[in-house]
Amino acid sequence: MSDPNKFCPLWLYKVIISVTVYDYIVRDIAIFVSTKKFESFFSKHYKELTVEEIENGATAIIQFLGEVKTKDPFLLLNHFTYSIIQDTKKKMDSFFKKNPYDGDSEKSYNCDLALKDFKVFSFSCRSGLTKTAPAGWDIYNETELGLLNKAIDKEFSIDDMIDSVM
Repeated sequence: MSDPNKFCPLWLYKVIISVTVYDYIVRDIAIFVSTKKFESFFSKHYKELTVEEIENGATAIIQFLGEVKTKDPFLLLNHFTYSIIQDTKKKMDSFFKKNPYDGDSEKSYNCDLALKDFKVFSFSCRSGLTKTAPAGWDIYNETELGLLNKAIDKEFSIDDMIDSVM
């Protein structure tokens, strides 16, 4: 399980920022709301995952999507999130069955690395070289994601707002 003395795994950080961007573009949810929701939830499970790191990652992806002028940014985000989830599920089915939520002893995620991975995926997807999400797939409909399901289903509350001021 997650360890509050370890760092968030890279795959989870990428999912968090892609869901934050998806919520901003598709569901019209302010970036602050999503970042604070994820930070308050995951701060109990990992150390040093901050609102700024999530916001910087989300902003970098939004800026990239604006630069490439993609027609359907929500589909690209959906495909990216799907590919991460599927890769993680494959690792869970491996012989050693390591828990994907186990934290890293060293910080392996950052905004630049996540953006680089998203760019590589985007250009590969445009070239037809990546696996895309099935029609109608949405991370909000996934039920077997464990800790991630709890974070996504968490509603931003007034308590979260008060905690952000303190």
